[in-house]
Amino acid sequence: MGRFRIRLEWGREGLEALAPYCGAVIIVDVLSFSTSVDIAVGRGGRVLPLPLRRTDPEAARAAARSGAVLAAAKGEGGWSLSPSSLRDLPAGTLLALPSPNGATLSARAADLGAAVLAGSLRNATAVAKAAAEAAGERPIGVIPAGERWGITEGPMRPGIEDYLGAGAIAAALSDRYDDVSPETRLAALAFRAARAQVPALLEQAVSGRELIDSGLGADVALAAQVDVSAAAPRLADGIYAA
Repeated sequence: MGRFRIRLEWGREGLEALAPYCGAVIIVDVLSFSTSVDIAVGRGGRVLPLPLRRTDPEAARAAARSGAVLAAAKGEGGWSLSPSSLRDLPAGTLLALPSPNGATLSARAADLGAAVLAGSLRNATAVAKAAAEAAGERPIGVIPAGERWGITEGPMRPGIEDYLGAGAIAAALSDRYDDVSPETRLAALAFRAARAQVPALLEQAVSGRELIDSGLGADVALAAQVDVSAAAPRLADGIYAA
């Protein structure tokens, strides 16, 4: 970890490099896992992250074993990985949420010893505060998820939505700590410079355009809201809760 209290690295490789040395790690998957977790937990729900495809038969079995409701496919009605579908999630609901990026990183992080939180643009300040409390005197790792060119495998494709989300969290952490890594400082600077343009940037990003073209523009609008949530979802016994 070197001398820095706050570090930022991308994806699975970054998580595995940082987490063993950290008191807390923050998983950032803005479109759409972390945004969905924020909305679900903010409504009093809980989220079981599943490192599986929605169509994998094991997803239904894992949900059943935990007594969770398995998320529907996006756009097919019901609660799903679409953040806008969760705005009416009843308090107390345990939702099993498959995701190739955010949920997969969350499940992996659970095995690496650090406290695990789900961060987004919506809850950046709240999650930074919770991570600082959870980490104590140990470092904090910020992990923008990015995507894989092969969806679940293949080379990393960094996404600007996750960089902006990580930058918002980095900016909040930079207000607390002086000893942050250059990667963290740069992400914070990028977010601060681009803050007024965040909605337009998310709409124009590859992932944002894909969602808008699929009729899920409301998800992009929800994900682009900055610091509108006080939820700080933390993983405990494999489940994200307040």
